[in-house]
Amino acid sequence: MVFDVGGPWADTTPGSASKMNRVTIISGSGADLATLDKDEHVLAKCTSTGSGFTLNHVYQTSADGTSWIDISSTAAHTHSSTAEGGGLVQIYAANSKFLDLALTKTQDLKKAQWIETIVTTGSITDTTDGTTGERSIKLATGATSGGAATITYPHLQIDFSKRSIFQFKAKLTTLSSLALHSGVNCDLVTAVDSNTVKYDAEICTTTNNNWHLRTASGSNKSMSDTGTAATTNRVGIRIEHFPDLGTPEADMYIDAATVFQKTSDIPITGASDDATLIRHSIKNSTTADRPYDVFASRLVYYVSDNWV
Repeated sequence: MVFDVGGPWADTTPGSASKMNRVTIISGSGADLATLDKDEHVLAKCTSTGSGFTLNHVYQTSADGTSWIDISSTAAHTHSSTAEGGGLVQIYAANSKFLDLALTKTQDLKKAQWIETIVTTGSITDTTDGTTGERSIKLATGATSGGAATITYPHLQIDFSKRSIFQFKAKLTTLSSLALHSGVNCDLVTAVDSNTVKYDAEICTTTNNNWHLRTASGSNKSMSDTGTAATTNRVGIRIEHFPDLGTPEADMYIDAATVFQKTSDIPITGASDDATLIRHSIKNSTTADRPYDVFASRLVYYVSDNWV
């Protein structure tokens, strides 16, 4: 086989501008790269966005010398074969400890699927919103001060050393004289706050009517005020857990509000208990009911259990 000018060097290969261009990676701004003759080059790195080129992307010339191909981007592929990014079954096999627990289906919004805990006049019922038709599990405290209701979803343990995302949709009816916890491996709202590894969204109207983000590392705990006021409207909350960053953090999103970042007492090791993976818990501090509707929950996480 006889290579053209783009072939490998030999001891006797004469140097030339044409050969150096073909076997050298050129670097330059997008504007400069756009001036190159694509017949004379193979690879180029962009140092400044412009003229259709993007900073830090690497480009390859097409075989016919008519275009640049951005090889820093991945083309759409179906994972239907090794030629399409590898078979989908291989992706699942390589990530067998990764779960997306989406508790949003009809059967998931039934209290019978959860562990129920009530105190005094607390109650838990399956409900359907008369206006929207949305199903929910209604936690009610009843009219006795200190009444409480909790639902807990038991499932394979979470590995807190890995990234995870918890989100839920819920609604309070009244926003006074109450406390609530909704999160991952969190304490019962009737219990003393512990150092057990966790992260959860909280409201304590004794403090104020804002949403708070609580985290615990196993050796310490803290609750931070997000500055976002709770309301009696439906709310969507998402907490993203990043234990692997240089400074570990948890980020909390409340509806479309700007992210709230917390870096104190972030769990970076440990696992949940089997019976306390997800928990929603509310109690009152008055002689009036404080209902809390939980419409959906989702946890995307890595399993710590002997699962595989």
